[in-house]
Amino acid sequence: MSEKSEEQIRFNRYLAMAGLGSRRVCDDLIQKGLVTINGQIESNPATRVNPLSDEVVFQGKQIILEPDYQYFLLNKPTQVISTTNDPYGRTTIIDLIPSKDRIYPVGRLDFDTTGAIILTNDGDLAYSLTHPKFQIPKTYAVRVLGQVSSEDLDRLPLGINIEAKTPAIAEVLDYNYFDRFTEIRLILREGRKREIKRIFMALGHKVVKLHREQFAFLRVDDLSLGKYRVLSAAEIAKLKELAHGH
Repeated sequence: MSEKSEEQIRFNRYLAMAGLGSRRVCDDLIQKGLVTINGQIESNPATRVNPLSDEVVFQGKQIILEPDYQYFLLNKPTQVISTTNDPYGRTTIIDLIPSKDRIYPVGRLDFDTTGAIILTNDGDLAYSLTHPKFQIPKTYAVRVLGQVSSEDLDRLPLGINIEAKTPAIAEVLDYNYFDRFTEIRLILREGRKREIKRIFMALGHKVVKLHREQFAFLRVDDLSLGKYRVLSAAEIAKLKELAHGH
């Protein structure tokens, strides 16, 4: 930690800030009894940790808060997995960014989906940017087979039932009709698994191309597919303000 203070931090947040993964991943590590505090297994993610006096150990290694966070914006190409490793040997987004730090993606994009994705070792920020309750906007360009009726497009902001939980809601920015397909730009604020594909499947249309143009205010217009850049200090500050301002 760059600031010396006696502030106590929630166990799961401490691990996320130290770069072990998202807060959900850290919850899982804690609840499985894989992390100790001062030599004792602690399975409650809400337990408070003092970063100056408590010794936190995972897999035999002391976990110390990492002050040097890394933040990247990648324009993800197709045929790339949004994970840190793949048992089948496929290319992952981690392979596209040479970093000495243990970075990981903020959320995910499908294997055949392109576009904006953030990678970082700041687990606390990653949690805030991906949790549905924070409603971070993501803008997508979608191409679907067939002509999506204006009536169906009008239903998107009201919610489409794709599962037993709350309906999936999308804000339509604009759309254009072509001979065999419809192109739509829309905003999602939750980002469930395969949400856009499932929305249009429920409407009787297949998504054939999906590109995330923008994550929050970050666009990838100036990045070729497969290329990345380091976020500026101003962009990082704006992301934190956006995430923690809710």
